[in-house]
Amino acid sequence: MTHREARSGAAIAGAVRRNDPFCQPRGTPAMKHALIVTEADRALLRLLGCHPTLERALARASVVPAAEVPPDVVTMNSRVTYVDETAGVRSTVKLVYPQEAAGQGHLPVTSPLGTALLGLREGQEIESHFPLGGRRRLRVEAVLFQPERRWMRLDEKLDEALKQTLPASDAFVVSWEPRALDA
Repeated sequence: MTHREARSGAAIAGAVRRNDPFCQPRGTPAMKHALIVTEADRALLRLLGCHPTLERALARASVVPAAEVPPDVVTMNSRVTYVDETAGVRSTVKLVYPQEAAGQGHLPVTSPLGTALLGLREGQEIESHFPLGGRRRLRVEAVLFQPERRWMRLDEKLDEALKQTLPASDAFVVSWEPRALDA
């Protein structure tokens, strides 16, 4: 490799790092909030191989068991509404593995947009650089479906529904004392 080739390779690598939403300096919008990824999603995504941006995102993500992922996090196979604030466009997509991307409204996680949305929470924003699209600001508006939530126990679902229905200031406590019949 000549000096000129090495220099141009370094320039290309530098440009890739500058355009990578996960390689921004600390304090930039991409680094404001940690990503959250389930253990299972991380293991499967690592099997996809050579996707440097996705690999860097996974390396900096907080990894949690599926049972502990908050219900407002974009995980694999989540249906999510996001807003491209730069373009003023709202879209709803399902974040999928590349082999499932042929369906309408399916967004592969290996795409720049898919990688940018993975692990974000409702209301969270990220500023990213996209090939041919320049710099864009994205905001997760709602996680409409998350596969991990489908496994919640009935009592957890009822608790979640109560939290949504009753404001925190209206919380109440029901006292209960064991009786002979309860034993």
